[in-house]
Amino acid sequence: VAQGLELRGRVRRAILEPSHTERKQFTTMIGGKMLKMTKSTEMRHLKIQMARALVFPVLLSLLSATTALAAHKPSQAPKAGDMAVSANLGFATAFEDNFNNLDPAFTGTFEYYSTPRVSWRGLLGFTSFEADSPSDAEVDFMFVNGNVVYNWEGGWVHPFITGGLGFYSKDASPSLPSDIDGTELGLNFGGGLDWFLGESWALKFEGTVHGVAGEEPDSFFLGTVGFKWWF
Repeated sequence: VAQGLELRGRVRRAILEPSHTERKQFTTMIGGKMLKMTKSTEMRHLKIQMARALVFPVLLSLLSATTALAAHKPSQAPKAGDMAVSANLGFATAFEDNFNNLDPAFTGTFEYYSTPRVSWRGLLGFTSFEADSPSDAEVDFMFVNGNVVYNWEGGWVHPFITGGLGFYSKDASPSLPSDIDGTELGLNFGGGLDWFLGESWALKFEGTVHGVAGEEPDSFFLGTVGFKWWF
């Protein structure tokens, strides 16, 4: 009986009182995971800050180009059958309180003019909404929109309105609810203007509001500036 009690005591001490080597291994393992998570968070914030740092100089360059090219010719575009492409950057901000920061956004478009006033446009866009809480979380958006665009002839300035629908893919950080992830249907509408710098080049300003099905963030404003080329 005494030997049995002694054996039970040794087993219990082995389980409840791990050796110094075991404690060190456990601490190293936990510390490694914490370090990896910290580095991942730091890299995420670094990428966001770099994107923001790039947006401001490019926007200033675009506005400077507009001033330098003020002595342009009257517009000869668009015409029925024309096509156009554009590259744009700017900011997006969600209407939800937890995601209401200004975050960088990038879009590209392809447009076909069925008449001088009406065009049909496809848009591919990217943005990422950084959450206030938890502070290291964000929701990445990739979206594809199909829109109809109506523009008014104004010589070298063409105002336009647009509206359409599309698909929005959301990819949330692990610290946010998993039901945010997924691809949802959404609507958008807005307007802007094409400021012609030549016969087939224009500086494009645009603002659109987007509403997306599913979990928050489910609505946001997107403002962009870019170059547009007709061919």
